[in-house]
Amino acid sequence: MRPVQIWIGGYYHMSGGIRALHVLKDELTARGINAWMTYQLPAVNHPDAITIYPEIVNTNPMDAKRIVRWKLNRAELPDDGLTFAWETGMGDHPLLTVNIVEDFFHPRPNRKTSKVAYWVGKGLFYPEIIPEGSELLSRDNHPDRQELAQYIASLDYLISFDPFTAVNLEAVLSGTPVLVYAPHNTWQKAHVQVHGWMPYGVAWEPSELPKARETVHKARGHYEALKSVFTGRIDAFVDTISTRWP
Repeated sequence: MRPVQIWIGGYYHMSGGIRALHVLKDELTARGINAWMTYQLPAVNHPDAITIYPEIVNTNPMDAKRIVRWKLNRAELPDDGLTFAWETGMGDHPLLTVNIVEDFFHPRPNRKTSKVAYWVGKGLFYPEIIPEGSELLSRDNHPDRQELAQYIASLDYLISFDPFTAVNLEAVLSGTPVLVYAPHNTWQKAHVQVHGWMPYGVAWEPSELPKARETVHKARGHYEALKSVFTGRIDAFVDTISTRWP
């Protein structure tokens, strides 16, 4: 199979999209494919390589002849190659999904806490629903990812103003319920729930928090079962690109 180069400017652990691109490279390498991130070999632009661009790139900066566009979120992209989507709701494309949550995101045993944090991310901030004493969770105040996992697992619950973020998934897998509050976001409850990633541990209004607490313990087992779905999507992706560009 042809080599694969994945475009990205660098690595940043708090970005789920950037982690997804790196995980895809690892998955391709594990299947015996010569794959690399373009920032790791900045002087190399293999003329025969298949080039993967995330949806934040709608041009062709590598001047690639064989283009794959991977929609990790909603976006309008040119029809100049193959397009895959992270999930449904991003267009009529085949799906490509990888596991972006490390195993150290897990529940803390016997935790008793009343601590609440809130995450804004790509959402809009609504201060009126923030309980007194809540802490802001941001991309800057927890630079170590394992420490971030411990912090999330120490919360009573997380308020998230961003309904489409890996942070929500990390929280429920840590045993921490999430209250999603995003009344004006383009991603609404029906759009997120149809994916089936987080049927447990998520409240979409404060009155649903008790149920989220009761069900959050089921989130880990549910997600583990999804990993075989991800594997199937990666294998199908490899079959598609190798057939298109033998």
